[in-house]
Amino acid sequence: MMTIAIIFFLFAFIHSVTLTLWFKGICQKLAGDVFMRVWYRFLYNQVSIITAAAAFYFIKNLPDRIIWVSPLWLKLILHGIQLFGLVFGALAFRYLDMKEFLGFRQVWRYLARGEVAGNIEGLTEKGLVTNGVYGIVRHPMYVAGIIFVTFSPVITVNGMTFTVLADLYFLFGMLIEERRFLKIFGSPYREYMKQVPRMIPKWKRG
Repeated sequence: MMTIAIIFFLFAFIHSVTLTLWFKGICQKLAGDVFMRVWYRFLYNQVSIITAAAAFYFIKNLPDRIIWVSPLWLKLILHGIQLFGLVFGALAFRYLDMKEFLGFRQVWRYLARGEVAGNIEGLTEKGLVTNGVYGIVRHPMYVAGIIFVTFSPVITVNGMTFTVLADLYFLFGMLIEERRFLKIFGSPYREYMKQVPRMIPKWKRG
């Protein structure tokens, strides 16, 4: 369990630090504005994928013990819930530019047309998104992550440890994201926080 916690902490530390405004500010001073607006988002996502894959690989290869395996009928239900989580998270990209979110569009704009645009990460999306899945919960992708890792039909010692750490990290990510958006959007985001719940949808009575 301690080994899993250390591996997860290293991944979470790298991922969290590279998201902070102060780290981006340091990179901007050292590498320049063009680098940040063209390459940062792309490289950030590549580092995230590599570190996540490495963490998953090391955790997967640690000695483990099965605690519980769900019966077939429950397994199908749990996989259905996981699939719902993935679809719910994917719906967030209907309101985002996925290529820009991943950093590919920034690199293409620069290499193909020599164009540098957007904010410090080259993101040109403007305004606060409050409709669609963002009108149900404020953090649909984090909620999707929690649903997927939590509703596993097989519970192992390592898996349970990973699930607890991942869920806590997703919750931490929500708080950090809210602080960042409050700095960016100010009062409109504060009002949005009052209207839309963080992660558990409000059930409206007809």
